[in-house]
Amino acid sequence: MRMSIRWKLTCWYAGVLAVVLTGFSLAIYLVMRHQAMERIDDGLKEELSDVIFEVKRASDAKGLDEWLHRRFYRHEGFDFQITNPNGERVFANARLANARLPLPSRVGEMPSYESVPGDSSGRWRIVNVQAQGPDGPLTIQVARSLTSYHHELEELVLTFLLTGPLTLLVAGGGGYFLARRVLRPVKTMTRAANQITADRLSQRIEVDNPDDELGALAQTLNRMIERLERSFVEIRLFTADASHELRTPLTAIRTEAEVALSKLPVSHEHQQLLASILEECDRLARLTEQLLTISREDAGVAQQVRERVEVTQTVKGVMETMRVLAESKGLRLQLAEIGPVEIQGDGARLRQVFFNLIDNAIKYTPEGGTIEIRIERIDAAARVIIRDSGIGIPAEHLPRVFDRFYRVDKARSREQGGTGLGLTIARSIVVAHGGQIELSSTPGHGTTVTVTLPAEPLDLL
Repeated sequence: MRMSIRWKLTCWYAGVLAVVLTGFSLAIYLVMRHQAMERIDDGLKEELSDVIFEVKRASDAKGLDEWLHRRFYRHEGFDFQITNPNGERVFANARLANARLPLPSRVGEMPSYESVPGDSSGRWRIVNVQAQGPDGPLTIQVARSLTSYHHELEELVLTFLLTGPLTLLVAGGGGYFLARRVLRPVKTMTRAANQITADRLSQRIEVDNPDDELGALAQTLNRMIERLERSFVEIRLFTADASHELRTPLTAIRTEAEVALSKLPVSHEHQQLLASILEECDRLARLTEQLLTISREDAGVAQQVRERVEVTQTVKGVMETMRVLAESKGLRLQLAEIGPVEIQGDGARLRQVFFNLIDNAIKYTPEGGTIEIRIERIDAAARVIIRDSGIGIPAEHLPRVFDRFYRVDKARSREQGGTGLGLTIARSIVVAHGGQIELSSTPGHGTTVTVTLPAEPLDLL
């Protein structure tokens, strides 16, 4: 699963923090363990000095035993054991009455420290040294139980195990919040960029802080959009100019071909050639007019009219115009109406929308088919549904049917005289009226086009 940048930053932050916390906890644990052991060893060293002092000042065994019992027999916290070279105990405190400290393998005049396993009390920390007593050398051992030492270390580890995950959780939540806050401008830029289309290139991405990295990115995107806008404007102006300039030579070619057909004695082959020229001139003239219409719509310079338009009568008028063509193909045109439905708009441009849609339905509906037109009133909007029983459109073509010059079947469209701009113009006009146009189709069962027009377009026109 791919994670968002926000989650990646949070995970990286939490991961680095986990490593730092683990290293910090380990360092604290090792330092605390070392210091605790040093404190124990310092205590053992002090008690050992006291024992050596008593051993050296005793003049005989009896005096040594008395001094040792007086000072160390009931001692709290430390255990004492003194043995002779034969391993016999000379002295042991009360707690070692039923226990015995293990004898060291080596012992010298310098103190040696070691940790050894004990009995029920756990482990011992022992300091061993050899000292001269009244009757010869003695092995002196001072020990302390490591139970409290291990208990302190266990509490420290438990503290780390409890506070570590909690710290990670709090820090991870804070990291996610900070990442979300830092990346909020990216979300804003994404939303703004998604709203910028070929029809909305005048919009720009808002720049909150032009001095940071995200501000620089936003400025770069704005400059790119500005360049695209200039390119689109130039293309639209070129299309409009080219369409306008083509009208005159096409009219001249058509006129000359008509004159040649009507006056000059021409052969049958030449007649067919001139007829073909006239047909192509008509097609190019329609294409030129459609390109000019689209260019005006794109540039927003099309003649804008706001008037009361009775949708039902407008659709009826288009139907009557197209009925002869439909009947010549053996098609039935049916209208289901609910009465007058009025909106504010441009009647001429809306007639062009319905003309293009009904013309498409007639072109791609086989003989004997039906074209049903239904007019509805939905709240404050008019809805016109044009449904045919034609050949339909495959699903993979539906997302592109409103694109310019796009044809589902290019060869068939050319035979039908199509230019691939009818639906593009229809959508452009409907959108200019603040409406929507939707198309659904099932191959072999027909196509349904739904046009929704609000009663009062926003700043229409």
